[in-house]
Amino acid sequence: MLMLLRILEGCTETYEDFFMGSVHFKDVALAHILVYENKSATGRHLCLEAISRYGDFVAKVAELYPEYKVRSLPKDTQPGLLREKNGAKKLMNLGLEFIPMDQIIKDAVESLKSKGFIL
Repeated sequence: MLMLLRILEGCTETYEDFFMGSVHFKDVALAHILVYENKSATGRHLCLEAISRYGDFVAKVAELYPEYKVRSLPKDTQPGLLREKNGAKKLMNLGLEFIPMDQIIKDAVESLKSKGFIL
């Protein structure tokens, strides 16, 4: 949420050395339940809606909230990073349907607004 707040305030940092993995807290809770209750669930489970570049995330925030001064970033903020829509295949095979990034961003912005961090 802090990163989203900084984006909405016009931060221009590109964060070139990491990927953006978005997940809704409700999906994290449900993933814990699914893994706990399913005996066939073994090993590690990657819990995120998608792997995307930071610039893609910033562009989506700008698209959803044009009223904020979201700075545009270079198109390719992380060259070599592959986007992945189904990075959490093991959880998806257990029945988890992830909340999409658009809704994750909207819920996070509404939470920031309700707490008075942004107008």
